[in-house]
Amino acid sequence: MYNVMIVDDESVIKKGLLNFINWESLGCKVICDASNGFEALEHLTTHSIDIIITDIKMPGMDGIELAKNVYERFPHIRIIILTAYADFSYAQSAIKYNVVDFVIKTNPTEKIPAAVSKAKELIIQQQKIEKTIHDNLSEIREKVIGDILNGILITPEIIKNKLEETGVQPQNYYIVAFEINQLLENGPSATSQNQHEFLLSIKSFLSLAFIDYDHFSFTMQKNLFIVLVSFTSDNPAVCLPSLLLACNEVLDMVVSFMNFKVSIGISTMQKSALELSQAYKEARAALLGSFYNDNSISIYTANALTQTNQVSINYHLYADEIVSHLQHGNPDKAISLLLKLFEEYKLKQMPINHVIVYSMLLCSQCFRLLSNYKLVLPFDLESEAVVYRQIQDSKSIQSISNILENIVNSTSKLITANRKQYNYLVMEVNKYIEENYNNEINLMSIANYVHVNSSYLSRLYKKETGETVIDTLNKYKIEIAKKLLKDPSKKIFEVAADVGIGDPAYFTHVFIKYTGISPKEFKAIHIKPL
Repeated sequence: MYNVMIVDDESVIKKGLLNFINWESLGCKVICDASNGFEALEHLTTHSIDIIITDIKMPGMDGIELAKNVYERFPHIRIIILTAYADFSYAQSAIKYNVVDFVIKTNPTEKIPAAVSKAKELIIQQQKIEKTIHDNLSEIREKVIGDILNGILITPEIIKNKLEETGVQPQNYYIVAFEINQLLENGPSATSQNQHEFLLSIKSFLSLAFIDYDHFSFTMQKNLFIVLVSFTSDNPAVCLPSLLLACNEVLDMVVSFMNFKVSIGISTMQKSALELSQAYKEARAALLGSFYNDNSISIYTANALTQTNQVSINYHLYADEIVSHLQHGNPDKAISLLLKLFEEYKLKQMPINHVIVYSMLLCSQCFRLLSNYKLVLPFDLESEAVVYRQIQDSKSIQSISNILENIVNSTSKLITANRKQYNYLVMEVNKYIEENYNNEINLMSIANYVHVNSSYLSRLYKKETGETVIDTLNKYKIEIAKKLLKDPSKKIFEVAADVGIGDPAYFTHVFIKYTGISPKEFKAIHIKPL
């Protein structure tokens, strides 16, 4: 739908254009109007306009001056000028301002549709040109970044020039690597077209996740993507928690919408574009942590492998066991392991930056666990971002231990309480189905009603009842349908509508699936002819 603004000082003309042209059939909507050029420019600051239809002679600012201003400030907008015969030569002076067409005011409603179609075609052409330019720039940018990260471009001057040419100017940045580990059922097939579409969808998905950050996303391999994220602050204590929040959002989106599993590796903060290759190596090295880390987020720490070997602390084993105990309702064992981990930190004098990073990751796992259960910490506890900041600002290892103990305890209590609600959730689902079977409800709408994630509800319901939510819904619909079909006055399509299935053919398919016979056959069996 294209947004149109009408500009004319004669209200009769404006009303005529608004009411006597079928804008919907043109794929357009008139969203505002103005009496002169000044009013029109004010509207442009608050409305998204695609096409302006303006009179040429108006008080204050006329159509020509308006066209000039729009051309200079809003070059994407297309303009159609209304003019009298006597003004035509004057109107043609606006050609240099990319005016689409000139329509004589004598019965303009007949000529406007053709002019609008012309404007739409020009908009489409311009969008195609801009997309081509954008796609070409993206390909060039991806090639340059790939060459830098893989060590093909190593000369500082060349790297600097190439980045300037492609508009990539990273500062205070991290490289976040996303590795797709396992495509789930219904993943993309092996055809090149499907693979290409899959790669594009992943890049778009990552760009959406980091939309609030200065970032670029790149495809490195068919299962490896990176996001280059820059910050205005050069303080990792400020930036890293934000990055962890964004990565957790990615994991949430993957669980809800994607058919794959992902591991995430985060580099250290780098200041110079010449360190891009180093940051990439760090992010790839961090990905190795996902071999041990069920949470799928790992952060690179300087000399991590060497120092970890020296102190012989397997953080990932501790973290996974703590989370496992939380999942299985063993809070005492989880706390015991946490305290044991911190005793090892003290005994082996683990570097403070490692304690901070690993503590943030353990918190991240707890928040992810709560997210999977669609749970949140109570209001008297802090948000995820604040918890990360508290860990960063801690002045002693004991204060960090206290923060984590509080988070682990709260996580355990919420999960335990949630388990007691399992049967309640099943009852609520069944109640909702019984009260709304005659509407076109689905798993998502049912999940929204009981305030849980749809995939979580699906797993829980199947575990508790032995059948899926959709099977239960369809069986209930069919049981009601069987009663209705026994009414001789009821037609099959009416019964389908009565149980919330708008398509009679689909109703027949579902009926056969659960009864073994068609609705027509069922009626024939249960209704004897007079």
